[in-house]
Amino acid sequence: MQRKRLLSIAAGLVSVCALVSLAVYGALPGSRGARGRRDGEARAAPVYASYLQVVGVKPMDFDRVSKGSRRDGAAWVQGEVDLDLVRAHADAAQDLDVLARSDEKWIPTQTWKLRHGGASPFAVAKEHCSMQHLVRMEHTCKNDVDVVVERTAPGLGRVVYARPNLADDADDECHAYADCVARNAWLGRESPLPADAGPLHGFKAGDVHFPVQGGKAELRAGFQDGIDLCKRNLLALSRLDQHDPIITQNITLNADLLEQLEWLMSL
Repeated sequence: MQRKRLLSIAAGLVSVCALVSLAVYGALPGSRGARGRRDGEARAAPVYASYLQVVGVKPMDFDRVSKGSRRDGAAWVQGEVDLDLVRAHADAAQDLDVLARSDEKWIPTQTWKLRHGGASPFAVAKEHCSMQHLVRMEHTCKNDVDVVVERTAPGLGRVVYARPNLADDADDECHAYADCVARNAWLGRESPLPADAGPLHGFKAGDVHFPVQGGKAELRAGFQDGIDLCKRNLLALSRLDQHDPIITQNITLNADLLEQLEWLMSL
């Protein structure tokens, strides 16, 4: 049990490492880089919403990706679903972390929620949403969302409803980003579901988007540190019990983050 707890902490540290590497020199309060901003040279470093801007990637056209989605108030819906029913499931959205702690059958779905998305369409869409809508990037954007998953097979479902839930102090840019992510990253995304669960499930999900600050070389150095840490973690995890669901979850999360960092390094 102690080993499981330590492994979960290790995975959390890797995620934090990635966020720090995406916020080099000052985006995260309390970090070494944040203190360094007091220097005049660091203070002049440009701020970006995404590393894709640093390397000159053009924002993608979402029109084809979003075809078939439609509005339901602040939410986005896809497919022929009973709106009253999916709204009710969104209102009663469950915390997957709580579900996974009480029953291991929910761990694969919890892992799906925790994943950065590697270089998947989900991760790519989030980065492009940030490029299009977080222009000034003056604040961290905390993007919570209620998603409803419809079963499509005994162990599989897909998101048919995505509704952003933001704090009262979220600015207009954060609202636009959250709306874009709900429509273009969450909607239609496939999710594992326990075979004995019902046809519809509402889950709490979301992410926190930090500003990216620093030059290309500095950011790439941060990515490389994250890559090295992920590889060390994966080597250590490979020596442990591969039948333990907590260990396999940590392997998935580390491999996923490694893929995302390597994708960014390849741009």
